[in-house]
Amino acid sequence: MESVEKRVRREIREQSVFSGNSTVCVAVSGGKDSMTALTLLRRFSAMRRGTRLIAVTADEGISGYRSESLCIIENHCRSLGVEWRCRSFEESEGFTMDRLAAATRKRTTCAYCGVFRRNLINSMALEAGASKLATGLNLDDTAQSVMMNIARADTSRMAMMGPHDRVVDGLVPRVQPLRQIPENEVLLYAMLSGIPFLRSSCPYSEEASRNLFRTIVLRMEEEMPGSRYSIVRSADAFSAPLPHGKARRCSSCGSVSSGSVCRSCTLRSEIGSMSI
Repeated sequence: MESVEKRVRREIREQSVFSGNSTVCVAVSGGKDSMTALTLLRRFSAMRRGTRLIAVTADEGISGYRSESLCIIENHCRSLGVEWRCRSFEESEGFTMDRLAAATRKRTTCAYCGVFRRNLINSMALEAGASKLATGLNLDDTAQSVMMNIARADTSRMAMMGPHDRVVDGLVPRVQPLRQIPENEVLLYAMLSGIPFLRSSCPYSEEASRNLFRTIVLRMEEEMPGSRYSIVRSADAFSAPLPHGKARRCSSCGSVSSGSVCRSCTLRSEIGSMSI
């Protein structure tokens, strides 16, 4: 536990999570990673006068799954004395993931969910005036994302991976305090610390292409211990930094985008033709 806390403190310093009088939002889903990140950031931010911590959650509208996690998050935030804000896909996009999942579609459920969840969390962080947006991505998550981007030759998404050390108008810089902590260590830390978290998986997670890359990264780690760290270090070395100041904007909605039309608007156009 001391080892995990030491590494998290180092990431907090290196990523400048707390700087002066600032608001830091923490994206919380109720899983072990985000709940551990929230708990540790609350503990370490208590030592810094003028730092405000806000937990933000996107309610995708997944019955029997999200409702349970919302109760866990609300109770834990209350016990930590952290403000909690939650907004639903129904409110922001006009549909729930349950309705979308039941429709005939071109992509996996996760392909839609991830994009809209990230947009909603970023929007909530902007509204809160946050200087940083912390996520619970652990070492395994980060290595998997790197491998996914390599397999797709998606250099623009690789460049936009966190943590961000530059400010782009319309995008709250991401920080990842658990970035150097393997998933099994996060789980063990949460259990030993008594941190409550949702133990069930999203009912649509079996569709995720990430599952393939999870298997690949785990196999690599078994055959070549330390591979996860090497993958992440390689991404850091090759990623192009985000530009200062103004970034490219979507011609439709005006949000930050790597192309002329953002991913959200592309998916909204697809969803508009569905019967949901």
